[in-house]
Amino acid sequence: MQKRDLLMIPGPTNVTPTVLAAMSQPTLSHVSPKVASILKETLAGLSRIFKTTGLILPLAGSGTLGEEIAVANVIEPGDRVLAISGGYFGDRLSEVASTLGAKVDVLQVPWGRVADPAEVERKLSSASYKALLVVHVDTATGAANPVEKLGAVAKAKDALFIVDTVCSLGGMDVQVDAWGIDVCFTGSQKALALPPGLTIISFSSKALKAREERKAPIGTYYGDLKRWAPVMQDPTKYFATHPVNMIYALHESCKMILSEGLDARFARHAKLAAAFRAAMRSIGLRLLCAEDISASTLTVVYYPDGVRDAEFRKTMAEKYGIVVAGGLGPLSQKVFRVGHLGNVNRDDLTATIAAVEGSLAEQGYRFTAGAAAAAANRALSTRSA
Repeated sequence: MQKRDLLMIPGPTNVTPTVLAAMSQPTLSHVSPKVASILKETLAGLSRIFKTTGLILPLAGSGTLGEEIAVANVIEPGDRVLAISGGYFGDRLSEVASTLGAKVDVLQVPWGRVADPAEVERKLSSASYKALLVVHVDTATGAANPVEKLGAVAKAKDALFIVDTVCSLGGMDVQVDAWGIDVCFTGSQKALALPPGLTIISFSSKALKAREERKAPIGTYYGDLKRWAPVMQDPTKYFATHPVNMIYALHESCKMILSEGLDARFARHAKLAAAFRAAMRSIGLRLLCAEDISASTLTVVYYPDGVRDAEFRKTMAEKYGIVVAGGLGPLSQKVFRVGHLGNVNRDDLTATIAAVEGSLAEQGYRFTAGAAAAAANRALSTRSA
């Protein structure tokens, strides 16, 4: 049998056979009635997952492209924005805004911490900012920013609220309309449990107005929401070619997510995350984030003294068939990152925990064998996951 690695990285994640089968259907014309019908159903599903009545654009590209499209439509050269950065992707968000000509002030948060809404409010009050930019869950740290509270701060200051939900949407609650998120973007390869290849961006009425009233020419052609909006209203219209087979996959994924139920899906992610963290703590491993700010989608774990990153991850992959991620930026060689998002289930988690124990033991780390698995099972025993 062909060997299949279990992806326990924070994206790309494991893709179910049903989604893969959906992708394998014959490619049709991107403006055909059948594809138009599938896209309409998909947009309706995405509205429920994003919890918004706003415009949603599922476009060919990575989350990074979504980031660029999100900013490019509503921010003009010279606009002053406040970017919260507490990790690798917070830094990237500010870099994108700067590249597009914004005057970016960065509110730096230590890696593994989250933004303080009171501090953000003070900073927004210090100047006239057009927008507040934040990453909900930075994939480098696993810290979950208090987006709902930050949205209230942005609204009070009449600033556009732009949120990166690449590592949260579909695995954690994101309420675009209720939390005042004006532009929200994600990628297909994480908690939505699709292959890489799609970025999905939502725009509020306030964001649409900002695009309509901009004075400077927009710096993107493909990513201009004004060119795409008519197509989303009537998918038989043409602007650019949809990635038809990825739309099939997104359609199937939306059905699976909504069939599971959003609340149930979020509870599953939270339960598995708590169990994994309990397992790591039970064998003396230190986590980057405190429990009360930890995301449900990934966990960042410090290596104990003497354990070498490359050797550990090689053992995980080659001996156990489980792929985990290394650290980014200043955390490189110091931590490993485990993604427990998308379609990850209890069996996947317990297999990963056993592999972590075995890989640590091979490098001489001493602990009570089986302690991590036992801790996870205790955490999972109160409710199925």
